[in-house]
Amino acid sequence: MQKPNSLKWRLVSSLLAVMICLWSLVFIWLYIDLQKRLQDTLDQRLLASAQMVARLIQQLPMQSLDERALSQQLQPTDQEQLIACEVSLFSSDVSVGQHVVAKTRGAPTNLSQQAVGFSTWQQGETQWRSYVLRRGEIQVVAAERMFLRESLLKQILQSVLIPLMLSLLLCIGLIILIIRREFKSLDDISTYLSQPNLSLNHATHYLKNLDAKAMPSEVQPFAQNSKLLVHKLHQSLENEKVFSAYAAHELRSPLTAIKTHVQLAQLMAQADGSAKLQQNLDHANQSIRRYAELLEQLLMLSNTDQSLEDFAESVALQPVVEKVLHDLDTLYPEAKNKVQVDWHSLTELALPEFALYTVIKNILENALLHADADQIQLALQGQTLVICDNGSKLLAEDIQYLGQRFWRKSAQEKGHGLGLSLVKMILSKYGYALIFEHHQPTGLKVILSTSTQTKNR
Repeated sequence: MQKPNSLKWRLVSSLLAVMICLWSLVFIWLYIDLQKRLQDTLDQRLLASAQMVARLIQQLPMQSLDERALSQQLQPTDQEQLIACEVSLFSSDVSVGQHVVAKTRGAPTNLSQQAVGFSTWQQGETQWRSYVLRRGEIQVVAAERMFLRESLLKQILQSVLIPLMLSLLLCIGLIILIIRREFKSLDDISTYLSQPNLSLNHATHYLKNLDAKAMPSEVQPFAQNSKLLVHKLHQSLENEKVFSAYAAHELRSPLTAIKTHVQLAQLMAQADGSAKLQQNLDHANQSIRRYAELLEQLLMLSNTDQSLEDFAESVALQPVVEKVLHDLDTLYPEAKNKVQVDWHSLTELALPEFALYTVIKNILENALLHADADQIQLALQGQTLVICDNGSKLLAEDIQYLGQRFWRKSAQEKGHGLGLSLVKMILSKYGYALIFEHHQPTGLKVILSTSTQTKNR
C-alpha cells in the first residue's frame, strides 16, 4: 500500500535498523560476558569440589587409603554424576609411581594424566574441563563435560533472548503507532490529494482552507507556500477563463454584424450579376465562419469546468454518430465516402450526449480537415472508442504535440488548434482519456478510453 519512498516508512525502517544493530551489539556483548562469567563460576565449582575431596582424603589415615576403602565413599548411588572425580597417591618409590586409589563412575580414563590446574581436553567425542589439585602425596582431579556448560549457557541465553525479542517487537509496534499518529495530518492531505477523480477546484479549495499551524513546524513553511502558490495559480486560471469568455462575447457581436453585411452584399452582388464580387464575398463569408467557430470553441473552453460531474448513465452511441455524420455532411460532402463506421460494434458509453457529440464531431472534423486520408474508420472495442485514418500528412514525431492548444502543423493549415484540446478537456471532465498513436502503415489512431483502462495499457 505504501510507496517505497514514503517518509513514514523510511523513518520506521531506519529506526528498526538502528534498533536491530544496537540490540545485536548488546546481545553479543551479553553473550561474551555471560559466557566468561559462567566459565569462571563453573571453574570455581570444580576447584571447590577438588578441594573438598582433598580435605576429606587428608582426614583419613594414610594406611587406609586404598581403592577398596574409598570405593564406597566416592562411588555414587545413582547414575553418572555431573562432576567426575579421581583420587591418586604419589610414592617416593620410583617403581611404584602414581597410584589411583578411587574414581567416580563414568570418569574418563586419563584424568590422572592432566596438568596441574585448569585444562580443556577431549576424549573420544566428549570434551572435558578439568582441575588438578596436588597436596603432598595426594592428587585430586575434578572434571565435567563441556556440553553441560554449553547447554546451561544456551538455556540462560534463551531466557534472556525471548524477552529481548518480545520487547523489540513491542517497540516496533509502538514506533509504528506513534509515527502514524504524528504523520496523520500529512497522511490526510496525501489521501485527499491522491484521489483519482479529484478536480482542480476541489484541490484548490482544500489547500486554501488547510490549517498550516496544525501541522508539524518542519512542514509549515511548505504548506503555507503551497497554499499561496495554489491561490495564485487559481487566480491566474480564473483570469484566463474570464478573459477568454469576455473576449469571445465581445467579438461575437461585431462578427455577427460583419456577417450580416457580407450576406447583404452577396444579395446585392447576385442582383448586379458581378461574379468576381460574389467570389470575394464567398471567401469573406468562409473566413467569418471560421472565426465564428473559433469564438464558439473559446467560449466552450472558458465554460468547461475541470471538475468531474456525477454521470453514471450510459448513452447509446449509434444515434450520436448518425447525428454527427449528418451535420458534417453539409460542410464536408466527402464525409459520406471517407467515414466508415462499424455500426454493429456501437453500443453505449458512459458520457453525456452533448459530450459524445462534441468529441466525435471534433475528432472526425480534424481528420477530414488535416489528415488528407481516403479512409476514416470508427469502431467501439469493448468500452474503448477507436477512430483511425490512413492519412500521410502527420508524421510520427508530430503525435506528441497533438492536443496542445493552438498547435498546428503549419500556418497554412485550416483551423485554430483548439479542437483536440477541447476534446481532451471534456473527456478529462468525465474520467476519460484521449490517446494518440501512429496507425500502421500511415495515419493516426485516436483512442478514447477511461482513465483506468489507460493506466493498464
